[in-house]
Amino acid sequence: MIFCADNDNCMIIGRSDVDRINVGAIMRHLGGGGHPAAGSAMIRRKCANPLAMRKRILDLLMHEQQETVQVSDIMSFPVKTISPDLSMREAQMFMKEHHIKGIPVTEGENMAGILTTGDFKKVRKESQWENPVKAFMNREVRIIEPGASPVEAAKLMVAHNIGHLPVVENEKIIGIVTRSDTLMYFYDLLPE
Repeated sequence: MIFCADNDNCMIIGRSDVDRINVGAIMRHLGGGGHPAAGSAMIRRKCANPLAMRKRILDLLMHEQQETVQVSDIMSFPVKTISPDLSMREAQMFMKEHHIKGIPVTEGENMAGILTTGDFKKVRKESQWENPVKAFMNREVRIIEPGASPVEAAKLMVAHNIGHLPVVENEKIIGIVTRSDTLMYFYDLLPE
């Protein structure tokens, strides 16, 4: 809440029961203080415009959120995988059945590649549908760690024009983050 007095001073009081938001840290940026669940700040200057203060608080909240949310918070798990020896027809049916647009291809616990719906465009002849996934999959798989931020994931996807990042910890796939996951994360940050 922002309260402004006639003398152009504004008092900002914040409370939150959301663990990812540290109200005290946000208020310290504004010259005040507090603890993770509550805080306040007094803005003592004639330029204490309530609308400008609201925008500043929203910017600080977005920054705070971006620093605390990790890929592990937005990834999908458990991850479905397929074998590189599966036929393209079987892979397509499996992906349709599970509403998957990109799937890691694994041999045992090792990642061999990734197959996306775009890879099905490489199938030119009817007979190629019986060829194994390994003939069409992308072998250069970009991965990300669970502790990375959604911003890092989005930058990686944009830089390499990809829509799926397997999340790997200790050389094992523990999840997958998609372009849609990152878009939903950023959408949730927009003010209502």
